[in-house]
Amino acid sequence: MVPGPETPEFDAVAAAKELDDSLAEPGAAGPRSDDYVASLEADIEELTATMAAKDELVRRANERADQAHAEIEAATRRIATASAKELEQRMRRVLEGFLSVVDDLDRGIVAARKHAESEDVVAGLELVRRSMLSQLGQFGVTHAPALGEPFDPQRHEAVALVPVADAAQDGRVIAVMREGYLIGEDILRPAGVAVGKRGA
Repeated sequence: MVPGPETPEFDAVAAAKELDDSLAEPGAAGPRSDDYVASLEADIEELTATMAAKDELVRRANERADQAHAEIEAATRRIATASAKELEQRMRRVLEGFLSVVDDLDRGIVAARKHAESEDVVAGLELVRRSMLSQLGQFGVTHAPALGEPFDPQRHEAVALVPVADAAQDGRVIAVMREGYLIGEDILRPAGVAVGKRGA
């Protein structure tokens, strides 16, 4: 169909220019553009809030993890300390048990010395006693001499009080019924002693 004089011909260039002009006019696309920017800003704020909430959750989780780690370490230290103490107590009981064997050897030596013909027995018992004390020494056990020492309730157990005339012996160990032993610097077993007491 050929356009008549009453039908104007479509001008694409003019239409494009008109579209450009309408987009360039102040206020023509403003409201739509403002809404879009506001929407973007709202989305950014929401994302920022979400990230902040996530960071807070991570911080709290890290705090709980650090606390749990600290509690585990503290529990491990407590268990290790308790185990070491229990092991030490058991070892002390075992070592103290061997001291009764040394006591028996001491009594055997004293009894054997009363008989002149028992010199070989005495020598044998003394050898066994030295060997036993040497083995105990590898665990830190040492003899704690008490005879003649001032009485010390931390190191000595008073088995008897013996009247003495000499003032120098008052309060001193004048006889040992059971030898005392140390383990390191600590008392493994106090010596059973008789303590001199001067009469008034």
